[in-house]
Amino acid sequence: MKKLGILMMCFAALAFVSCGSMNNLASSNSVATANGTACGQALIGLYNNYKATKKLDLTNASNITYAMSIVTASVQLKQNAKDSNYRKAFTSGLVLGGAGIITSNNASSITSRIANATGLSSTTRSNISSAAGTLTSILSLLQ
Repeated sequence: MKKLGILMMCFAALAFVSCGSMNNLASSNSVATANGTACGQALIGLYNNYKATKKLDLTNASNITYAMSIVTASVQLKQNAKDSNYRKAFTSGLVLGGAGIITSNNASSITSRIANATGLSSTTRSNISSAAGTLTSILSLLQ
């Protein structure tokens, strides 16, 4: 009986330490998750507008706002390129914001596309139309 009590205390201690570690990881990457969620929502917004109009209209104010969210995500991914925890948290957020269209099956690929996209990091509201090709290739992953 004494051995069982000691064993149970060991399991309780391990569970406490493991939950504490997960909580620290989640809180340290809450920014990455929030950025991924915002990016996922922006991708879905662009995707829905693209499906409705059959074109990527970058004169539409909503689409420009969505595009700028993706630009922000791209810059932040590049700034944290060596942080695998950031990337994992971002990808998890991407799935959360992806409204069932971005799934765990395609989220890593989309994250890689965003992180490796050329032209997005130097995009501003005034030159957003020059990034249309990159955005279209990212949207094509959702089809």
